[in-house]
Amino acid sequence: MRQLLTEIGLGMRLAFTGGRRGWSRTLMSAVGVALGTTVLLLGASVPSMLADRGARLDSRSVFNPQQQELPPGDTVLVAEIDSAWQDVDLLGVLLWPESPAAPLPPGIPAFPGDGEMYVSPALAGALAGPGAEVLRGQLPYRAVGTITAAGLAGPQEYAYYAGRADLTERVGVHASRLARFGDIPEAEPADTSTYLILAVLITTLLLPVAIFLGAALRFGADARDRRLAAIRLAGADSRVTRRIAVAESLVPAIAGLILGSGLFLLARSVAGQISLFEISVFPADVRPVPLFAALTVLIVLALAAVMTLHGLRGVTIEPLGVFRRSLVWRGRLWWRLILPVLGLALVSPVFLSSGRVSQEIVMLGMILLILGVVPLVPYLIPLVARISPGGPVSWQLASRQLRQNPLASTRAVTGIVVGVAGVVALNSVFAAINVRPDVRDHPADPDASIIGTTDATPAAMARLNTTFQTIAGVRATTDAEYMILDPTTGWGIGNVYVGDCAALDVIADMDGCADGDTFTVGTPPKKLPLENDETINLPKKPRPAVLTGSFAQNIGTAVLLTPAATPAALSRVTPGFVTTRLRLDGVTATETGGNIRGVAAGIDPFLMVTVFVPEGDKFAVFRTALNLGATVILLLIGLGLLLDVADRLHDRRRLIGALAAIGASRTTIIVSSAAQAVVPVVAGLFLAVGTGAIVGTVLMRMDDIPISFSPGPLLTPVAGGLALIIGCTVAVLLPAARRLTSTEQLRQE
Repeated sequence: MRQLLTEIGLGMRLAFTGGRRGWSRTLMSAVGVALGTTVLLLGASVPSMLADRGARLDSRSVFNPQQQELPPGDTVLVAEIDSAWQDVDLLGVLLWPESPAAPLPPGIPAFPGDGEMYVSPALAGALAGPGAEVLRGQLPYRAVGTITAAGLAGPQEYAYYAGRADLTERVGVHASRLARFGDIPEAEPADTSTYLILAVLITTLLLPVAIFLGAALRFGADARDRRLAAIRLAGADSRVTRRIAVAESLVPAIAGLILGSGLFLLARSVAGQISLFEISVFPADVRPVPLFAALTVLIVLALAAVMTLHGLRGVTIEPLGVFRRSLVWRGRLWWRLILPVLGLALVSPVFLSSGRVSQEIVMLGMILLILGVVPLVPYLIPLVARISPGGPVSWQLASRQLRQNPLASTRAVTGIVVGVAGVVALNSVFAAINVRPDVRDHPADPDASIIGTTDATPAAMARLNTTFQTIAGVRATTDAEYMILDPTTGWGIGNVYVGDCAALDVIADMDGCADGDTFTVGTPPKKLPLENDETINLPKKPRPAVLTGSFAQNIGTAVLLTPAATPAALSRVTPGFVTTRLRLDGVTATETGGNIRGVAAGIDPFLMVTVFVPEGDKFAVFRTALNLGATVILLLIGLGLLLDVADRLHDRRRLIGALAAIGASRTTIIVSSAAQAVVPVVAGLFLAVGTGAIVGTVLMRMDDIPISFSPGPLLTPVAGGLALIIGCTVAVLLPAARRLTSTEQLRQE
């Protein structure tokens, strides 16, 4: 044990020797480990974040497990109001206690009075920010305090608790009684499409970090090997030298763990300011699961040791020097296809199955597809090099090297290939979302609808139209909908729509319309059985019409009545829906969504407002995270490429010196070295675009996005990767050209 500790101590001391190259190697290895540690620790915190957030959601649940109305007592009347502000969900809960002992929801110190409310800190900020007047129109209450963390899903949630005394008049309709908060319904399968994008994002960012770490550990390896040879000369055997080399690699690994933990704490401190898909967490939620944190430490230390031992393969360290075995590369294709084929098999149900697909399996398949690019790149390079066996001398030199040792030519390129594949996939999804004009079922459908009233008189519907048309750029129509029943089964077989000609024109295409007209779709019966045991006669001489938009997709039989053609008996039937449908002219949903909800809240807070077109970019935060992550990764890959190119030129300095000595021009050597860097990246980027397109297609299918690709999202990452390779190669090659082509490189002790 004492000898082992001595060997470890010696290896750690050697990490701080070796001059500038040794220090650079240690520093950059530590940076790579730090970034990987940060990502792994954040990933290890996900279970805690989800558990804490879920517990807070459960504690404020207003679910009534008895499924029936409770008698008055120590109870509270509650009603949930679902709304939105700038495409972010706005949760409202209306409260009114029925006794002093009524249960209090978590997060507030007391019940708000009539017309008062407690708001979340994020909502309080919105009420004091731009557009606050429009938002206050949706919330006709006076803020008297803030909701604490115990009553919020996350710090960025928009939520409020408001007091309303008139809930006593709405029991059983909109409001219900609760004896306690915190009862939860049976869980439903969650939509994890967001986690699919997160998985691709993390894989895109994490794998290049590991590849950069390998490049950093290889940098200056020749100096390390000479030091190990000197140690062998002092009497150490090969196993001792390997243990010393592993101990040397532990220094940047341990330093990276410490630095990565600091970066994790920094990210944890700002976690409350970040919201992804309206999901936010408090800094206290971001804590790694102890088992996963321990695994992170073990993974980092094991990765450093394994990469060091892998770098010693093919190297014989003897007391009199270091010998590197050069073997002819014989790549086998079959094992390189295992990951891509397995990944394709796991994602294939997305295209072949019409039922529910396990998103966890699809997530694993996409990760395997991205990882499968790594072993395929070295096999692809010799194939590309054989396309043109002839050509100028510079190409023949480059082609020979690419065929003989493709692993050395591609080990740094794989980081760019993996990064580009992930960025192409995610950019394709974001671009497809941006070109999608809306989320309506059909282009002919309205831009928004309001449902909730039951007054179907022409005067009431006209008032609704007038009220909503006070908003600039909004055209409103209102119609009442009744269900036609099958007299034998009692099931619905069609609908009756009542409205003026403008309202009916939104529902169907008609050959002219005037008050008093009747239109039919299909062949409805002469007598129309409706709810409340009422039956009305179909007016005489109806004219045919054709339903438009989603109405044509969902309804087979319909009767459309203008007010003058409506039978008197219909007034005794309560309509299923009274719907106000809005069209936006010259304005966007972002500009008018808040005004629409504000007007609806002024009419009745329980009106259900649905805006069918996007009011904002819900992927904006993801896109920012991707751009920031891609920038960091490109910087890392650029440093890794600089190290790799410099290391390869250093290893081949005698070969390049020999070529210069026998007459090879400096231009030939420069072009040959540049080709060895550019050809692998061009071949790898071709593979990355194909893989990224497949993963992007899977993400689009899983998120019900029409599959489409634009040249920009596909070519921009490719151009960036190619420019990075060329820039790094030129940055190292040109300054070193004069020195490398000198015959002094033939000197050897």
